[in-house]
Formats: sequence, structure tokens, C-alpha cells
Amino acid sequence: MSRTFSLAGMVSAVVVAGLVTPAQALLPPKYYDQARRQAANIIVLEVAAVAEPAEPFGTCAVSGHVRKVERGKLYAPGAAVTVGVPCRKPGAQPPLGGTIYADVGALRAAPYGRAYLDAKGNLLLSQYQMLATAP
Repeated sequence: MSRTFSLAGMVSAVVVAGLVTPAQALLPPKYYDQARRQAANIIVLEVAAVAEPAEPFGTCAVSGHVRKVERGKLYAPGAAVTVGVPCRKPGAQPPLGGTIYADVGALRAAPYGRAYLDAKGNLLLSQYQMLATAP
């Protein structure tokens, strides 16, 4: 009986493991909402360039100028800024976890972005919003 139970347990574990998808591996939405609410700095930038990593996924350097400061004193309108945004190339399979990887093509296509930053200017929990128009 213990052998049957062990086999059943292994089969269940394999079935459950096969059902896990990247969407299920993300943090609950409340943590991303909390990061946005508690961000020390929120800026809207006019994107000038997106430099992608050499690897299939990693950090894209999204650079441009601050168009609007929505919260904080670290930045001023017109200031040059570069934000590190987690990104992935088409077909890349980043590891499961709480990081949200933006599509490189979508980052390049968005002329504006809203970045939720900590007190030092680092992106909080992948909270970068691509914008088609300036707010």
C-alpha cells in the first residue's frame, strides 16, 4: 500500500508541476498594487531609446526624458533618465517568479512610459507601464 501511495503521490506531483504556467507563478496582484501605492517616485518619461540585453531575457535600459513627475522629488521635468525594465525577446522563456518581463518590441513601440520607482530611482516590482499617449 505504501508503494501505491508513493506512486500516486509522484504522479500527482508531476501532473501539478505540468500545470504551472508563468501567470500562476507571479505574485498576487495586491503586491504589485502595493508597490505602486508606496513608490517614492513616479515619473512619466518620453522614451528615446530601448537597449535590450544580449541574453533572451534580462534588463532593458529604457532611456528618455522626464515628461511629468507624478510623485517624488528625485526627478524634474526635462531631466534625462534611464530606467532598468525587466524584458524578454520573442520566444524567450524567463524563469518563473515575481518578475514581470515586458516584450522588447512592445517597449520600443511605446512612446511614453510610467515608472514606479523607489527612493534611489530603481524600478519597484517590475512596475513599468507602457503608454501610447502622454497623460
